[in-house]
Amino acid sequence: MQPLRRVTAALAVVVPVLALTTTSGAAAADPLGSAVVGAATSLGAVGAPVSGSVEAVPSGSHAGSVAALDAGSDAAFGLGASSDSAGAPIGACEGPAPHVTTFGATPPPVLGWTENMAFDAAGRLWVSKTFLDRVDAYDDDGEVIASVDVRAPGGIALGPDGRMHVAAGTGYLADRSDLITFDPAAEQPEARVEARLGSRKNGLAVDADGNRYLTGLQDTTLTKVGPDGEVDREWSQAAAIGVSNGIAIDGDTAYVTQPTDRAVVHAVPLDRPGEWTTTELTAPPTTPRGLDDLDITAEALYVTSWSSGEVYRIDRASGEACVLVGGIPRATSVLVADGFGDFGSGDLLVTSLHGPIRHVARE
Repeated sequence: MQPLRRVTAALAVVVPVLALTTTSGAAAADPLGSAVVGAATSLGAVGAPVSGSVEAVPSGSHAGSVAALDAGSDAAFGLGASSDSAGAPIGACEGPAPHVTTFGATPPPVLGWTENMAFDAAGRLWVSKTFLDRVDAYDDDGEVIASVDVRAPGGIALGPDGRMHVAAGTGYLADRSDLITFDPAAEQPEARVEARLGSRKNGLAVDADGNRYLTGLQDTTLTKVGPDGEVDREWSQAAAIGVSNGIAIDGDTAYVTQPTDRAVVHAVPLDRPGEWTTTELTAPPTTPRGLDDLDITAEALYVTSWSSGEVYRIDRASGEACVLVGGIPRATSVLVADGFGDFGSGDLLVTSLHGPIRHVARE
């Protein structure tokens, strides 16, 4: 396994949850929701901007095709047939290779893009289907048992209020984003708009108090929306980590991925958003791995790579990272599936831009 790199920045902050001695990036005074020019973004307060967001595929008439989306992401990093595929610095996890199967029906490529997923209180799996403009609920046999119309859904999470919370307006063609909620227990769930937000919000997580946190592919900050539906602008301006993609919350810390020419995970204290820490999995000249969404257990972080189709396991005690599974084209999110039907404690579900949901069995 590969120990994570440490990034040195302005404020030294220890993150006991990850047991890493990374240091913090103090936020620049970027305005909330300011656009990022091209694919450029900042990496905390480490110094010069970094570039190359894997999500920075131009919108247009070809944005919905497999070839265009794949070519766009490959172009961002120089990946593809001519790339140095041996450049990945992270080795395989120890033990036997996981067994990977398809969960549920196989959707049409790209049109069936599965972006994110979350369990509700009843144990049903809700999956965001971006180009189909809906969120589907699955039982543990892989059958769709409910659907809710949501425009270009992205990040989804269960809130302490029992409602599902969704970032709407994700993707390459969206011109705005909304924060949507719905009651998954209703006989016919209906989406409700709770906040109108800037364009291309993507990841979403909810804390124990009902605050919603959203990442943005065109923002320099995270966005916090309170239970009342109002944006906390002071908090959001302080969390100026740059372009961000995946987000998950554990206790009082948000873990956020940044898909640039450095593959990094930020740990953002919810009560001190300007004092985040940054941990690198890759850095130039190593071929980058554009990170997407993630999930958390007491032992590890599980992080997807949209550009390489890998799922990484980051040990929270040692800070070591390894490749748990590869070969999942355009992996977009991962979810620990322990207790879902007959799924085992080591089982994961992985969504992808190409559509199929994978069941990764490790036992």
